[in-house]
Amino acid sequence: MRVFLAVFFVIAGTAAGLAQGAKLKRREQLLSEVIRLLENLAVQIRYRALPLGEFFAGSVSSNGRFTERITAHINSGVNWRGAWSEAVCDFAELDDGDREILAEVGSCLGGSDAAGQISMLELNKELLTARLKEATADSAKKAAMYRSVGLLSGLAIGIMVL
Repeated sequence: MRVFLAVFFVIAGTAAGLAQGAKLKRREQLLSEVIRLLENLAVQIRYRALPLGEFFAGSVSSNGRFTERITAHINSGVNWRGAWSEAVCDFAELDDGDREILAEVGSCLGGSDAAGQISMLELNKELLTARLKEATADSAKKAAMYRSVGLLSGLAIGIMVL
């Protein structure tokens, strides 16, 4: 029974470490998707003057999980601005700085002329690009550490159980 518990703790510790490493990678992927979304939004605003509700409600964009979440909220009856806010809150892998930038984008979209919106999108794209570089560095450094710490913690608890 003790051997079973020791093996369980090793596996659980390793799984926890892998989960934390995967969370870092998901943040990196999500930020990349959001940057592509902002680029796509700028193009749609500049060249098509497409209303934001149509952009998200239609199948105009396929920018990943963030856009899918916004579209799901719109399809459930929420307006696009509320859907944006809810989508920002839906992703646990985003940190407070990421959320702050995305909340600002959601509050500024549709609030000025096309040129103002495009410049705001470009500014926030640059801010998110810097955060993406930070997330990539974090993922590279910390993912291996989380795996190791998880495994070693599991081993330590497993040894104590024996």
